Amino acid sequence: MKHQRIRERKRESGIALVLLLVVLILAGAFAFYRSASIGTGRAEQEARMVAALGRAKEALIARAVTDANRPGSLPCPDLITNSSGLSNIPGDGKADMFTMTQCPSYVGWLPWVTLDLPELTDDTGTRLWYALAPELRDDDSAQPINSDRALSLSLDGVADIAAVIIAPRAAIGSQTRPSSNMADYLDGQNGNGDDRSYVSGPQGPAFNDMVVAITRQELMAAVEKRVAGEVKTCLEQHA
Repeated sequence: MKHQRIRERKRESGIALVLLLVVLILAGAFAFYRSASIGTGRAEQEARMVAALGRAKEALIARAVTDANRPGSLPCPDLITNSSGLSNIPGDGKADMFTMTQCPSYVGWLPWVTLDLPELTDDTGTRLWYALAPELRDDDSAQPINSDRALSLSLDGVADIAAVIIAPRAAIGSQTRPSSNMADYLDGQNGNGDDRSYVSGPQGPAFNDMVVAITRQELMAAVEKRVAGEVKTCLEQHA
């Protein structure tokens, strides 16, 4: 009997060890699956954000190319104009109206309605921001618009940037949202006012903006291609 009880206890201990091993394997598999799912979801969100930034860039270039009156010009951001009578209020996706001959602000939300886009957002569902070089504003006082015109907007110390599109991503530090204050969305140097100087990093706890630029060369190459096409058509029609 004594030997039988010892054998039973050993068998029970063995079963307990097997069960413990199964539990550990299942727990590890669950943790791996959960981690992989979270990683996949985050990657998909970031991919959609990159696609949104690319779409915004394409729309701005297309707007500059197809402008009938001022090829190469860009719309004002959406931030300041507040006129219900003119159906233009902050955050409605429509470009701000000019104050005299200037945009009220050269940085603000992307004017997605003006660009005939859906409301593009980052990986947190926050609307994209946008800044343009004042020399490319859609007003006759901004003369001339061509490939030789120097632009005052810069990114990472490099000048001659036509525009930047910014995904603000999650709020950090003391940022409070919703807000109309750019510092509540844009990080570091990007949020310190309309100074026409922007940065793309470094990424870290105090900076998570994702920035895409449109250079003067990119914009003017597209505009000049349109102009060349129109000249060719004109010559063919009168040949």
